[in-house]
Amino acid sequence: MSGFLESLLTPQNKMLLRKLRRNKNVLLGGVLVLIFIAIAILSPIISPYSPTSGNLSEALRPPSSNHPFGTDYLGRDILSRVIWGARISLVVAVGGIAISILSGAIIGGFAGYIGGAIDDLTMGVVNILLAFPDILLALFVAAVTGPGLENVILAIGVYNFPQFARIARGAVISVKTSDYVEAARASGETKSSIFFRYVLPNSMSPIVVHATLRTAASILTAAGLSFLGLGVQPPTPEWGAMISEALYYLDAAPYMWVFPGIFLVLTVLGFNLLGDGLNDVLNPRIKD
Repeated sequence: MSGFLESLLTPQNKMLLRKLRRNKNVLLGGVLVLIFIAIAILSPIISPYSPTSGNLSEALRPPSSNHPFGTDYLGRDILSRVIWGARISLVVAVGGIAISILSGAIIGGFAGYIGGAIDDLTMGVVNILLAFPDILLALFVAAVTGPGLENVILAIGVYNFPQFARIARGAVISVKTSDYVEAARASGETKSSIFFRYVLPNSMSPIVVHATLRTAASILTAAGLSFLGLGVQPPTPEWGAMISEALYYLDAAPYMWVFPGIFLVLTVLGFNLLGDGLNDVLNPRIKD
């Protein structure tokens, strides 16, 4: 089956596939990311208990056969909450990164393509936003909009926007002078048509790599906002909020923060490894 699929690929895509297979970071990071995505998608099926309802008579039970990760102070199964927390993290990361790519790639890319005063003005705003530390910008947006899932997604989208805009601009500037772009311009195509048909699609490689790396940072930032009470609110299962709740039971029930912490670390590690591997493969300045 794999041989049949490879026969449908172009020589360039076959070479890219071989590079991906040989890269250890891509393989290890890809496995961790796929496990995370599978847990998030299958959470209603694989979760042994409800993530929000508990039994006070079973509060603060240590890990056992009935509750492999133990129970929290309300008797809720921690394993179930960790599993459902993966879905919340996936929704936040994908939603926030999608907003960043759509806004940053289009605005930054179009500014680089048009150039002139529009480029200067756009990059001026982007540079002002980049002057703020990432977490500070996310905290500001979350504080203004208030806690909640939708507002966390918006905060993630806003704090990632300037980086995507800058990367898209740089990629577009290097692509817009290519021969095929000049040929399209000579054939009479409009600027907007050339931008969306030729320039932007061929500028996506660095954006895709950066999106993978920023997904890891976004998951960590979302957990940090929830930890501070500005993100997803209880009783919704979210890893940062679970760790925050566990602060009151560090000695009595350390498993309350250990397990969500482990899942958070492994997920962030997976996306970082995958992003580094993709950068090694897709970055033309890195030679084998």
